[in-house]
Amino acid sequence: MRISRRILVLLLLLAAFALRLYRLGVASLWYDETVSTFLAQQDVVELTRHTAGDIHPPLYYYLLHFWGQLAGWSEFAMAFASLFFGILLIALVFRVAREWFNENVARIAAFLVAISPYNLWYSQEVRMYTMGAMLGLVSVYFFVRMLTSRQSPANSRQKLLSRDFIAYTIVTALGIYTLYYFAFLIVFEDLFALIRFASRFKSEIRNQKSEILIWISSQLAIVVLFSPWLPIAFRQAIDPPVPPWRSFTDLPKMLIESFSALALGQSVDPALVFPILILVVAIIAIALVPDRRPLTTDHYSPTTGLFLLGYTVVPLFVIFALSLWKPLYHVRYVFIYSPAFYILLALGLYRILNFELRITNYVSRITFYVLLILITGASAYSAYNFWFDAKYTKDDLRGAVNYVAEHWRPGDAVLIDAGYTYTAFAYYYHQPIAWRGRLSDYTPRDATTGAVVLQTGSIGGGANLGWSDPRSDFYATTSDETRAALDRVFAAHPRVWLLRLYDTVVDPDGIIRDYLAQRGRIIDDQGFAGESFMRVQGYTTRGSMNIPPSDIIVRRNVILGNRIVLIGFTPASMTVRAGMPVDVNVYWQSQEPTNIDERLFVGLYADNGTLVASSDELPVGNALGTSRWSPGEILREPVRLNIPPSVTPGNYILRVMLYNPLTNEPLTAKPSEWVAEDSQVKLTTVRIEK
Repeated sequence: MRISRRILVLLLLLAAFALRLYRLGVASLWYDETVSTFLAQQDVVELTRHTAGDIHPPLYYYLLHFWGQLAGWSEFAMAFASLFFGILLIALVFRVAREWFNENVARIAAFLVAISPYNLWYSQEVRMYTMGAMLGLVSVYFFVRMLTSRQSPANSRQKLLSRDFIAYTIVTALGIYTLYYFAFLIVFEDLFALIRFASRFKSEIRNQKSEILIWISSQLAIVVLFSPWLPIAFRQAIDPPVPPWRSFTDLPKMLIESFSALALGQSVDPALVFPILILVVAIIAIALVPDRRPLTTDHYSPTTGLFLLGYTVVPLFVIFALSLWKPLYHVRYVFIYSPAFYILLALGLYRILNFELRITNYVSRITFYVLLILITGASAYSAYNFWFDAKYTKDDLRGAVNYVAEHWRPGDAVLIDAGYTYTAFAYYYHQPIAWRGRLSDYTPRDATTGAVVLQTGSIGGGANLGWSDPRSDFYATTSDETRAALDRVFAAHPRVWLLRLYDTVVDPDGIIRDYLAQRGRIIDDQGFAGESFMRVQGYTTRGSMNIPPSDIIVRRNVILGNRIVLIGFTPASMTVRAGMPVDVNVYWQSQEPTNIDERLFVGLYADNGTLVASSDELPVGNALGTSRWSPGEILREPVRLNIPPSVTPGNYILRVMLYNPLTNEPLTAKPSEWVAEDSQVKLTTVRIEK
């Protein structure tokens, strides 16, 4: 029987592992996750320095750093660390619930954690939350053992050196090094200790002195272990170096959102599953009813529902109280205190299963299984939303950065607003970067071999941002300073790509958006999935449409479809290596707008007419298609054609063609020495070398 129980638990863990493995790393990382990966890829010294200027402690990033050295830096590898702690959390919930209650409660609790969409969410997120929740459960477990174990040595000195005391202090210190919100769990532990001491003060006054000494010593030991980081943590808490981004959440909304997430995850609307939530409330109420046959006479022990409820809600109320001073709440942080919720829910279900009726016990069993099926079904619905509903999709930073990489051309600048989100750009952008730094520090740079990446500051932000450290991700700036820097950018670069994410946080008055709208012309505008409504926009600068001098531009003056003139191109000739891109600037002039937005075909042909490389795109950009070209205006189109590494060295002809995407028919051109039979315009000879 014992072997079969172990197999059952193992099968549950394997099923939970498979559930968490499904679609792991498929979605793009969102901003916080890219911070994790960016920091993990730094050396330990830089990682520590960077973390000290942020708002989270460094332990999780250290672990991710060394894990990445072994497993690589892909989204899958990075998220696997969270999955590991998520699976470990299930095993620990089973172990703790079995000791606090019995094996039946433990199995139910482990099952609830295994199917929990809340746990699934954070087991697939590249953040420290599953690690924090796991350490939190271990901390509370050893804290209770340290104070209540009947096996503890009688000598106080021996108690201070006991396994429970040492394990508690070390694990709790590790928890604070993982996440500062772990401190609110310590508040619960201390409240539990105080209530325990008060309830037993008269009856066991002699033992109380020993327990109080152990409790105080443990807290002092934690402070000592955390003392190297304590000054940094204190400064981060009192004077955060980051822009304010949270708003105050009132208590009713906080409780509803937190309870809904605990019960059925963040990927479901509480209003749609309100009946299920009411059932969960009823189950928890049953768990809170005092048992007629308590496992212990101590009404504040971990074997009572009140203890489990306090484990989850006391930290939440502490967060609310502190939020009256400075907003601290987010539903993600409640996850740290979630393990007790599932044990409490399991206790309620177990009591329903074992409820004694005079008529028959089948009613209690049927009720138990119906409730379990309903919770499982609602959890499956929430998990489905998590994976497939666009409403709960992470911000597609990968898609946005790849879009910039695809459309960037030599000479272009990339403006990241808010600037501190550069971690996403650094993680997903795999092309050369000529320079990356603060917008306010920008001086004219050569951007022909790589992108110039500019990080905006917090316009009108407080002087405390980044603690005036020039290496910080956060810095305060002014509207005048920002406009002056943009003047320098516009004078040096023909096009600017804007990566917009959280820009209203650092630029609430829209200074940058207004500047770009007034001084530039939008040529591209693309939105991406996710709750933050991320956008990539492209702008041309004023001088970018001027035709180069006649001794630089190669003239063609070919009229296409009697509407658009291909004036010419630069450079006159080029030599590239196989596997590298061909970059050419094509100059168009509209005679009259087209009915639809024509597309541009670019092809590289061998002497025998074989096509060896090609591209297909909207000329100029999706916000300035040919149907929007004004008669007489000149537009510069920087064209890039990637040459496959397998292309044989030799001379090739570069051709371009505009065509109707609805009919695939080209805009016809009169035959000439530069026009092929299919109305493709011959530009120049490209020499390919190995």
